[in-house]
Amino acid sequence: MTPTPDHEALHALAARARADLAAMAYPAREWMPPPAHPTGARAHNVLVVGGGQSGVGVAHLLAREGVGGVSVIDAAARGAEGPWRGYARMATLRTPKDLVGLDGGLPSLSVRAWYDAAFGPAAWDAIVRIPRLQWAAYLDWFRDTVGVEVRNGTALRKLVPDGEWIACDLAVDGRPVREYARRVVLAHGFENAGAWSMPEWASALPENRRAHSNGMVDFAALAGKRVAVLGHGASAFDNALAALRAGAARVDLCFRRAALPAINPHRWAEFGGYLRHYPDLPDATKWAMSRRFRLMDQPPTADGVNGCTAFANFAAHPGRGWTGAVAHADSVRIDTPKGALDADFLIFATGMRVDLALRPELTAIEADIARWADRFAADDPDPVLAAWPYLGPGFEFLPKPGRTAPWLARIHQFGFAAGLSHGAQCASVSGHRHALPRLVAGVTRGLFAEIAPGLPAALDAYDVREKLL
Repeated sequence: MTPTPDHEALHALAARARADLAAMAYPAREWMPPPAHPTGARAHNVLVVGGGQSGVGVAHLLAREGVGGVSVIDAAARGAEGPWRGYARMATLRTPKDLVGLDGGLPSLSVRAWYDAAFGPAAWDAIVRIPRLQWAAYLDWFRDTVGVEVRNGTALRKLVPDGEWIACDLAVDGRPVREYARRVVLAHGFENAGAWSMPEWASALPENRRAHSNGMVDFAALAGKRVAVLGHGASAFDNALAALRAGAARVDLCFRRAALPAINPHRWAEFGGYLRHYPDLPDATKWAMSRRFRLMDQPPTADGVNGCTAFANFAAHPGRGWTGAVAHADSVRIDTPKGALDADFLIFATGMRVDLALRPELTAIEADIARWADRFAADDPDPVLAAWPYLGPGFEFLPKPGRTAPWLARIHQFGFAAGLSHGAQCASVSGHRHALPRLVAGVTRGLFAEIAPGLPAALDAYDVREKLL
């Protein structure tokens, strides 16, 4: 049973957090006021795409750095930003509960302070990981407390370079609108550098017979059905468990590996030296480590595995990847190396494909963006990693060798595919403590460089006199 939060205590905590922010506000002067565009169109110093945890964190830190004219957009409705009330189906976060970073170093903004206020210190001591929906509630409180406004129902359609600006074609409640930004931060989800992937042959299956684990699934409709899941990761078990709890007649979970991974390399990487200084490593070391992360993979959660195996109508099939499937009138026959498998509905927990060409918002610029294949010649080639964007120190896009595209530095990519350049955890909750300030420093460095030529004249024109005796 979900406990009821103490709303009065949370209001008091929010007041304390705002007081702490005011006490830490020096220098409080806004040095980048909202800009104006020559056309009169709406303009921003920074357009943050994505109103989830990363986008709100970026906007909050930019405000603390004295940058005005920041706008955050999200295509989803209020409360539906990010995955937490959507396709994220795990019971708890996968990272340890003592994570920090979104709070910007203020204890009163931390999830620990929120949890203590909402449910009491004893409740915090009793959990190992933060329940998913309680994390979503914390994010709502954080957004309201720090005063970040998100324009919901606003989607990015296309980015187009336009002199000293990036033209941003948006859809506002379905209506086309063009706005302009000096900098754009792409923080609109795990898949913001590609798309969720399924085997090519899966596209021939009827849409009412298949789904991706990171999409919307009508689990209630699976009651009494035979469900087959492809994948061995956490989302595979989370979706299998959701189907079982919804009353599926049987759930078969298949994967290619001979056994589930037993070691989680991401837990090894949770130390300050790695999280802060990974971007300083030579490219060869970044490549070697990222390749190890990819090949080692990580195990599913114990909650997911134990939850599934508690059902007698669940079966896991190691070494039984799928090679194809054909839909019949009343079933789907799946081809596997260990014989055919029949099911009524298929769920593909097959992750995502990093490919900037798949992003409609990047169609006007992706041909100029450097990938790792353009900047690094690996001794151990990996076509998957080779397609990842090669990012600068502030998460900014860089041009391919021989291309002249200085405007690319105005666009910062903050998502899963930044991991090769900035560390596997950089855009996750466990990496925010170090990655968010690095991103924001990249944005403010670029903005400051734009105003730097006018600083001597601005200093000469400064005439505020001190009151003396």
